[in-house]
This record gives sequence, structure tokens and C-alpha cells, in this order.
Amino acid sequence: MKKQDILSLLKLLLVPVLLILLGLILVVNPDTASALISQIIGYVLIACAVGTGVAALFSHSGKIGKGIAAAVLAIVGGWLMAHPLWLTAWISRFLGMLIMVNSGLELYYAIKQKRNVIFYGAATAIGAVLILMPMGVSRLVFTLCGIAVLLIGVVMLLDRIRGRRWLTAGEDPNIIDAL
Repeated sequence: MKKQDILSLLKLLLVPVLLILLGLILVVNPDTASALISQIIGYVLIACAVGTGVAALFSHSGKIGKGIAAAVLAIVGGWLMAHPLWLTAWISRFLGMLIMVNSGLELYYAIKQKRNVIFYGAATAIGAVLILMPMGVSRLVFTLCGIAVLLIGVVMLLDRIRGRRWLTAGEDPNIIDAL
């Protein structure tokens, strides 16, 4: 195989193979996505802390407030990086509480007015599940996303292999090269 053929094949198959790997990672270990998001937020908070600290050093007014803000940002960013799944768990719990309170009130009024209670009861149950099992929902969502990405990567790979879209070396005598 020529070097051009290998590079052409690599360009053709790189994206589908990376999609398949990402899908497998999300299916096998869905917590990595949650942890990655928390780590990125932690890095951004630490970068903001550094910027705020530098601004505190070079500003003429508000040095104490900027210094305190820099310290708080650094502590929160460092804590998020040390405990990456905490953010996902507490966001899920908070959303579960909001859903449960809102749908619980709607369920109460639906029972009182003798309306259909199925949707309100289901929403209340979903809120309870989010409170009791906060990481379970996150894992389910990322696993489903991983399956979708995996299937897209496999279909893309099969389509590209079957289509053979890479160009040949140009050995066709019927093509005239003007350059």
C-alpha cells in the first residue's frame, strides 16, 4: 500500500473509529462524562481565580474583595476537581426536589378536582427517583447517549468502508492534468 493510500484511509476512517471509542467509553463507564464536566468546570473556576487574583494585585481599589473572590473560586474549583461526581449528584437531587414539589402540588389538585392523575403521579415518582438515586439517572442518560454515538459511529464506518470514497493515485490515462 502506498503512503497516500494509508493517509487517505486514515482520514476516511478516523472520525467513525473515534465515535465508536467515545460511544464505548460512555456505555462502559458513563460516570466519566459527568466527571469530565465537573473537572472542566473546576479548571474554569481555578482559571477565574487566577485572573481575579491577578486583578486584585494590580488594581487600586477593591483588593480585599477581589482577593476573597479569588480564594473562594480557587477553593470551589479545587473541591470540584477533587470530588467530580458531587456536582452531578446534587444537581440531580435539586432538580428532583423541584420536580417532586411542583408535580406533587399538581397531583394534589388533580386528585381534589377528580382529574387524570397518571402524568402527575409519574412526574412525582420521577422526582423521588432523582432524589433517592441521583447518579442513576445521569448514568442512564449518558449510557443512552453512548449507545446513540456508538451506533452513529458504526453506521458511518460501514458507509465509508462500503462507499470507498478515497481517491486513487491518479493513474487513469483518460484524465488530462492541466498543471
